[in-house]
Amino acid sequence: MKRTVTLSAIALGLAVGLGAAATASAANLPKLYTEAQASAGHSAFDQHCAVCHGKNLQGIAGPALAGQSFASASNNYTVSAIFNELSQQMPAGAPGSLKKTTYADIMAFILKKNGYPSGKSKLTYDAAQMSTAKLVSQVK
Repeated sequence: MKRTVTLSAIALGLAVGLGAAATASAANLPKLYTEAQASAGHSAFDQHCAVCHGKNLQGIAGPALAGQSFASASNNYTVSAIFNELSQQMPAGAPGSLKKTTYADIMAFILKKNGYPSGKSKLTYDAAQMSTAKLVSQVK
């Protein structure tokens, strides 16, 4: 009985420790966009992207853009990799046709939907193109 209690206490300690590590990791996510920018990106996404990627970024004709099926740690995505595909390949049928600010706004919305926190500075087109920040969805 004593051994079971000890093992249970160790397991509990590990679970609490892992939970704290996950929280610390989420707290260290870069703040790459503003809340207003993500809101503008939401509107632009609804207008230009939702028909293929779904209103909730769940994927329809195009792939999902949120959650672990989109950006798991094993995918090794960076913000720039996703942004460059977004800005050069989308929207389907008219790639590269949106304003640079619109692409940056849509990327801000994608970051928000994947659990990245907003900050005080807007994400610019140039910054998004060069960002080495890892993109790992925080949405389970």
